[in-house]
Formats: sequence, structure tokens, C-alpha cells
Amino acid sequence: MDITSYKKVWMLCCIAIAIMGCKDEYPLPPALTDKNHLVVEGFIDAGYDTTRIMLSRTSSTEGWWENMPESGARVWVENQNGDISPLYEEAPGTYKGGPFVLDENNRYRLQIETAGGKSYTSSFEEVKQTPDIDSVNWVREDDGVHIYVNTHDPSNESRYYAWDFQETWEFFSAYMSSFEYVDGRMLPRMDAEKMYRCWQQYTSSAILIGSSAKLSEDIIYRAPLTMIENNSWKLSSRYSIYVKQRVLSKNAYAYLEKMKKSTESMGTIFDPMPTTDQGNIVCNTDPAEIVIGYVYVSNVRDRRIFISRGEVTNWRFNMSCTIDTIENNAEDIYAAFAHGSMIPISSLGSFTTTHYTASSSYCMDCTLRGTNVKPDFWP
Repeated sequence: MDITSYKKVWMLCCIAIAIMGCKDEYPLPPALTDKNHLVVEGFIDAGYDTTRIMLSRTSSTEGWWENMPESGARVWVENQNGDISPLYEEAPGTYKGGPFVLDENNRYRLQIETAGGKSYTSSFEEVKQTPDIDSVNWVREDDGVHIYVNTHDPSNESRYYAWDFQETWEFFSAYMSSFEYVDGRMLPRMDAEKMYRCWQQYTSSAILIGSSAKLSEDIIYRAPLTMIENNSWKLSSRYSIYVKQRVLSKNAYAYLEKMKKSTESMGTIFDPMPTTDQGNIVCNTDPAEIVIGYVYVSNVRDRRIFISRGEVTNWRFNMSCTIDTIENNAEDIYAAFAHGSMIPISSLGSFTTTHYTASSSYCMDCTLRGTNVKPDFWP
């Protein structure tokens, strides 16, 4: 493989990892370990939501590479009249601003000045207006629960769509603890609920896009979002998915479609790649530099649904936890509970406690797998 081919492989590997949000490391040939590309993720929100742009650089150490946050940059949104709206760094490499509520008759772009003195600019993009999500529905299949999104635009002007989602699910410990071991003593537990009921979240990182361009009407029907595998803990009690929808320009869709094909077809970093195109961002100080990403302008529509375990037929989630019995003497109690590997459930005995039942901390303390802070939107 010559150096030109290496460059193509390197660029597309960077794109695939940037778009997927993956932080895994991969070995690289020595000819590529000096590359340092800017990765720009996010879009300019034209509505009432915050704009978030993530900046990072592909980095390598001893033949391995990953994305490192690009911190200390100046980032702002600019319209064709020269008006600017700044974004501020809220975390290393993450810049936010707004809501901006942009004029749909104007065009907007992103400007970046890095701490290293380089300047980057995206192309001016028109504001795309997003129609409402008609519904988010789910279907129980043999392999799990499949979740879909449906939308349409009566004006037939949208045509190109992107989605992302956040999952939240409620779950419980296998058993509720009535006692706790404190300073060598078994005491009634006053906060049992705090370690019994919890929530976990996951934010999508895959490229989710759809188009009605080949249809006579601008209708998206049952575009797949995600699937909950059979008997997953996500549906051990109650599950919620929060879906955001955006309309893309034709060029933004084409770019994301190529990146999606790249990430889905890539078995190894040396497999054939379907494209070598980059996005709409250029380096002003070095026009030959490869910049990864596509910045577009759109407002967001959203929809949340809930699914309860009781609504889904034949769901058999089981934590497979066991209960041990601990004799009520100082030596056994200390051995079982002093180091936190086990947590008591309840006491046994007619008049005095002769034994305690117990299980592993993983089975008893839900905060080891999530948070006990109830989300604001949870019923």
C-alpha cells in the first residue's frame, strides 16, 4: 500500500470513529502515526435548544490512536450579515451557546480559532425547518422490542432527516435491605429505597438518517431507531426513549450517508472504503489540511414515550441472585458484612435474631449500576 492509500484509510478511520463517538484505540502503520486531524461534531440549532459543538483531534501514541478533546478554542456562529453568536467551553472540547432562534431567511456558518492559532470555517448553510414527529412506536418481535419513528412533511420540502435518542430505564435491586452493618453493629436501615430503586441512561452515537427523496410524498414510516434485546434489564421495570429529529440539507445527508456506509462496512481499518470525501469545513490557515465533520443548521422536534414491562409479552428478565444465610454471631457477621461485598436483607428468628439473610452488593445496591436520583420527567 502506497502513502496515498494510507492517507485515505487514515482519514476514513478518523471519520468513522468521530461519527460513532467511539473511543477505542486501533493500531496504525508507522507512516500514519504523525497525523493530527480536527474532528468537528454537532450542528447549529436554529430553534429553542442549545447548540453544542464537540471539537477533538485524532491522536496517536506508539502506533495507537484515539480522539483527544480540542480545548481552549474560540468558537462562534456567524450569519451572512457578519453578526456573531459565541459558544463557550462547558467541558474540555465541548462548546455550547444559545438558544439562538435563527432567521430562516439568513444563512449561518461555524467559525473556529484553536489555541494553537489555526482558523477553521464551515460553509454557509440555510436554516432547515423540521416537521413534528408523528409518532414513536414499538413492536415486540422474536428477538426483542424494535422501536421506530414516523414523520411527514405536507409541504414535501424536508426529505432528508436525522435522529438521535436517549434511553432511560428504571430498575430495582433483587431484594430490599432492611438492615445495615455499621461500626460492628446490625442496625435497621432507614434509607432502603435509596439503594433499591434506580435509573440508568444511554445516549445514541450511531448515525440514524432517513430520506423520502425517492417517494412522491415526504413521508418517513417506521424508520428504525433501536432494539431492546430479549430479556434485557432495560425493560425490567419501565423504559423511556426520548427522540430528537432534525432535517438535513441534501449535502449534509449525502455526507452522513457515506459515513454510515463506511462505519457499517468496515471490518478492519484496512478494508476498502466507499468514499474519501470530507465535509464542509476548511482550514483557513492550511487549506490542504483534512478536517472531519459537517456542520448544518436545523431546528429540533422531539418526542418521548414510555414502555412498561407489563406491556411486553413474554419478557423474562432475571438477575440470577442468590440468598445466603449468616449466623448471628460477631465473627460471622463481621466476615460477611464488614467489607461491603454482601448486604443484609432481613432477620430470622421467632423471639431473637438467630440469622440474617443476605446477598451480594451487586444484587442489593442499585447505585452500583445507576443513579438513585429520579429524573425530572419520570412519572
